[in-house]
Amino acid sequence: MSSAQTATSRPFPLLETVWASVSLAFVSGLLDAWTFGQLGTFATVQSGNLISLGYFAADGNLGRALLAASSVLVFALGAFVCSILILWLARRGKSYSAPILLGEIVVILVLAVLSVSRVIEPMWIAWAISFLAGVQGNAFHRETGMLYGNIAVTSVIQMAASLFGRAVGRRIADDGERHLRPAGAYLAVLVGFAAGGRLGFSFNLVWEGLSLTLAAVVLLALWIAAVHTRSNVDPAQNAPTP
Repeated sequence: MSSAQTATSRPFPLLETVWASVSLAFVSGLLDAWTFGQLGTFATVQSGNLISLGYFAADGNLGRALLAASSVLVFALGAFVCSILILWLARRGKSYSAPILLGEIVVILVLAVLSVSRVIEPMWIAWAISFLAGVQGNAFHRETGMLYGNIAVTSVIQMAASLFGRAVGRRIADDGERHLRPAGAYLAVLVGFAAGGRLGFSFNLVWEGLSLTLAAVVLLALWIAAVHTRSNVDPAQNAPTP
């Protein structure tokens, strides 16, 4: 059923709610914990990979430079494929959130098994995770109408600090908008991302694929909510930010 055709019982779609945004950021932290712990690359933070590319290239470490560059390219491929999938489903009047979440769950569980069994090189698993990160970031990038990042949080830090500054400086110039609530929402995303990384590193010390397994469990909860809701599910893709 198309999200556009369902009844709206909340002002924003399910995957734009604060709890969903924090959950997705938590998943990103878990994914980064695996790739950074295993290979020293980022699954989601491509600015970090680009800096790594420059550093290792200057240092003459061609292998590490190529690994960082390939992670960026695979991430971009995931975002590209996600755009095509969203357009294809939109043309047929279907929701995209549930299929994308389900696809992430299946692939991540397979990667967790591969990580433990060591039947393939960790590099291939890292590439697959970067691809999924590109998909997730492209599909879900709005929180209660605001642009945000659940896969890279530099802009989230900036917006949280900016909104808090506007709230503190209200007596200097008041634009009449609410600032503390959206600043809090951005802060919650930051906490989720950091918590995912912290728990992911700890869990992987116990079992190498545990951070990936936990990521799949969190995504499963989101998927169950998405397939059972009678309200809008998909975040807006091109709507202007309020």
